[in-house]
Amino acid sequence: MQNKGFLMVTMEPPPAIEEEFNDWYDTEHVPERIAIDGFETAQRYVCVNGFPRYMAAYDLSHPGVIDEAPYQSISGDKFTPWSRRILRKVRGLWRVTGEQIYPGDARVSQAPRLLLLHYCGVREASVARLIEQLRATYEAHGQVRVIRYAPAPGEAAAYVALVAGKGNLGALQGPALEGEFGDCIVAVNEYARYWAYAPNAALGKVVDG
Repeated sequence: MQNKGFLMVTMEPPPAIEEEFNDWYDTEHVPERIAIDGFETAQRYVCVNGFPRYMAAYDLSHPGVIDEAPYQSISGDKFTPWSRRILRKVRGLWRVTGEQIYPGDARVSQAPRLLLLHYCGVREASVARLIEQLRATYEAHGQVRVIRYAPAPGEAAAYVALVAGKGNLGALQGPALEGEFGDCIVAVNEYARYWAYAPNAALGKVVDG
């Protein structure tokens, strides 16, 4: 069975357009993508410890979905005028497209918190051990998924580990954060789930689970 694909994008709008940025994401950007065959889930998050402020993550039925015509027809130079205007103003734009190498076929958990660990410089021979250490550190606290992606054509693979659970996941300690793998970590961000329409209007659009 083929492993699932993954698409993740981070960005942060200037404060002056944050409300419009979220309206754009909620009413145009995510609906465009989730309507494409092969986009299985779409989740948005708000960073509670780190930068940039917003992250969107999509589970794909296979890694090649983003190279197929339906996605290409709405991406890149096919962006809508609204998308182009918003994207010209954001900071911290980081896009990851890759393959879920552990467990391979899991969809994102509906847990209220998500911890992201970004690893660069991990030797191919050490990847299985990295996964073992991520499981030892986090699997008792939530769902662990590991994504392999290429930062640029011809560059060595990098890895994004995603831990979906509850509470302060960033406070956990363990072997995945130590030794040779600790030296490969370039970012650790913790996120709360974003909700377009909060059940309590006083909370606005952001709900910290």
